[in-house]
Amino acid sequence: MANVYSQRFLAWAADESPPPFEVPTGYVAVVRDADIYSGGGAIINWVLSVNTIAHFAAGEFTIEAVAQTAQWRGRQVLNPGEFLVFASDGATDGMVSGYLLSLP
Repeated sequence: MANVYSQRFLAWAADESPPPFEVPTGYVAVVRDADIYSGGGAIINWVLSVNTIAHFAAGEFTIEAVAQTAQWRGRQVLNPGEFLVFASDGATDGMVSGYLLSLP
């Protein structure tokens, strides 16, 4: 049987804020993909960060009347005990995923 490494770190709907994802002891998280959706109606800023201080992805939905999506693709490594945090100043839906790898 193959090991599964893919992990959904964050998922949320417009009426809720996602709780931070804490990397468990004995693991390293590699963030690969973020997809964020805005239904329109407001200018919205968003940011992904490690421990709310190391920002590595950010964006702004600027067209107020049109539903929009934003994507981020990359590789950011989080160590055990660190937190992956999403924040925005308006309603969004989204998912953030990557790999959760066990340490030797």
